[in-house]
Amino acid sequence: MRIIAGKYKKSTLNTLEGDDITRPTRDMVKEALFSSITIHNETVFLDLFSGSGAIGLEALSRGCRDVIFNDANRKAYGIIKSNLRKFNEERTVYNDDYAICLKKLKGYRFDYVFLDPPYAFREYDSIFQLLEEFGLLKDDGIIIAETRKDTILADAYGIYGLYKEKKYGISKLLYYRKKEEND
Repeated sequence: MRIIAGKYKKSTLNTLEGDDITRPTRDMVKEALFSSITIHNETVFLDLFSGSGAIGLEALSRGCRDVIFNDANRKAYGIIKSNLRKFNEERTVYNDDYAICLKKLKGYRFDYVFLDPPYAFREYDSIFQLLEEFGLLKDDGIIIAETRKDTILADAYGIYGLYKEKKYGISKLLYYRKKEEND
């Protein structure tokens, strides 16, 4: 696995062995994701199910001001920390269940929240509820979920509505933002 653009372009990342613990985002999906959003030096990004930290590190490589990483798996947490050390990046990394992590982040305001939980995960309504309850997304912020292409998520969760969906091989990206007043 590697960084595909920015200051760390072509750098390889440490990853966990086997696909049973984490599932790396393919380069094609990663490129599509970062082509569809705007990263700049004020961007704040949450990578909630980080795995190796590849998505968050890609955001940092492309100029993101800050990324917070989280993964409930202890081995993944160690890999994220080792990848950050490789680039001399000192960032916040949590080793928590998503709900505990989101509660700890109360007071933060993110431009982007990236969700790439295990494919069997079904608690999206809970994540969206906590993001809303704790006010974690900026008014113009975006929640991006990577799922299997056959996974069906709701068109809306609370104040957040689906506005774009793109398929890439076995994966798809779903984009949510605050619904307009007249939606």
